[in-house]
Amino acid sequence: MKRYLVLSLMLVISFHSITTYARPLSHSQKISCPSECAKQSQFKIDIQYKDLDNTIKNKDGVVMLVVEGNSPVVTIENNKKATCDINDFYEGKEKAFEKMEKQYVKMAKKDYSARTKESKKYWAGYSLSRIYTTGRVDNKVISFIQNNNEYTGGAHPNATRFAQNFNPCTGMRLTLKDITKDECKAREVIHAYILKAVQKAAYKDYLSEDYEAHIKDILTEDTWYFSDQGLVIISNEYIITPHAVGILEFTIPYNELTFIKPCYLP
Repeated sequence: MKRYLVLSLMLVISFHSITTYARPLSHSQKISCPSECAKQSQFKIDIQYKDLDNTIKNKDGVVMLVVEGNSPVVTIENNKKATCDINDFYEGKEKAFEKMEKQYVKMAKKDYSARTKESKKYWAGYSLSRIYTTGRVDNKVISFIQNNNEYTGGAHPNATRFAQNFNPCTGMRLTLKDITKDECKAREVIHAYILKAVQKAAYKDYLSEDYEAHIKDILTEDTWYFSDQGLVIISNEYIITPHAVGILEFTIPYNELTFIKPCYLP
């Protein structure tokens, strides 16, 4: 699945801030679990989102590509290393997408120029969207949700959703192995939870014929995050359901997360 970041041409920046409080890292010790931070003095975690909207036109002023997006900027007080590591991660994603976006502009121009004069009247342009929102943010975890959308002609846009989770003490991206007591057992519990949930859902009649065989394909390192309610698992389109159903989310409440290390629970 494609992941879309946003080109920063003609950058217009407006900040939306989220501030929470956490505990600073003692760099004299190696911290594998963020609960160590709670033993030290309080500091702020500030998250801002800069707008990266852009519209690219051809030489005749016809819109080729519309970009909508934002990018998180994190500040962890008294922890420059963690701050830099998280911000470097997202800056890297933006730079990688600049190349992809240029390709989409070329595709759009080629598509437009190949059309007849009559069909050009119905040209709507291509579009790319990457919007981040915040999940749980505290002294144990920072979670981001990444919503992507693309349109390159056709019946409908294509949408995907991913997520990233970070240790606010170290700035390192968290994996399932990091947060679970036993990753294999945790996966089994999560798969069983999803299977039970979809069999009771309103969209159960839209499940693919072999959906049970693909339940295990839902959970990856890019499709889980912590919210204020629990552990959220993302199921993107076409894994167990068609496009018409949309992206699904399954939230396992915190009181049922017996397989998660206590230091990652609120």
